[in-house]
Amino acid sequence: MKKLLYKEFKLCMHPLVFFFSLSALMFLIPSYVYLVACFFTGNAIFNSMQISNSNSDVLFTALLPISKREAVKSKYLFVAVIQLAMMLVFTAMIFVHHALLTDANKAGLDACPALLGGCFLVYSVFNATFLPFFYKNGYKAERAFLISTIAVFLFIFVFEGFFIAAGAAAGSVPFFAWIENNIDCWPGSSSSLLYQLLFIGAGLLIYFFITLLSYRRSCKLFDEVDI
Repeated sequence: MKKLLYKEFKLCMHPLVFFFSLSALMFLIPSYVYLVACFFTGNAIFNSMQISNSNSDVLFTALLPISKREAVKSKYLFVAVIQLAMMLVFTAMIFVHHALLTDANKAGLDACPALLGGCFLVYSVFNATFLPFFYKNGYKAERAFLISTIAVFLFIFVFEGFFIAAGAAAGSVPFFAWIENNIDCWPGSSSSLLYQLLFIGAGLLIYFFITLLSYRRSCKLFDEVDI
């Protein structure tokens, strides 16, 4: 698996992965939908798979003395490494945002630690849609990316819409007031920090299990593909 993963990063990773990592700078835009930055990570992954497809990567990998399941596993690990590396970049940018900007985000969840939980959820949606639809045939990356894009932006719309509604109704709805004081803010107390860490942990667990289920689904679909 180590050699397969080396192949993924050496032969399949497009330079756009590094370029789209600059999307983390969106965290410095005042009052912005910060989860959109996660979409560009998916865009980088899509471009990498599209270019590798044009170079017959799926066929090349299938000709190696490995199972289809191992080929799928190496691609999932490739995707996960990119996503988790971006989470580190996002974490740094959240602290930079806090140092430079203090106004609340009127366009959704603030650039606070809880935002990382939202990023994990966006990546979960991407992994649950793009990769299984790709491995349904092994070469239609464009169609798979279109489906995942629709799913990701629908999720972002609902997720960020919830926090916009919470900010608007915090004065009249106690639950929304709790959200604004503990989740949608920079943690000013040990209790709000704990709640945000739990939010991140929940997002990470969902990411892990959704990605695992997606991997199993992709293996089953790819086994049926006649390369």
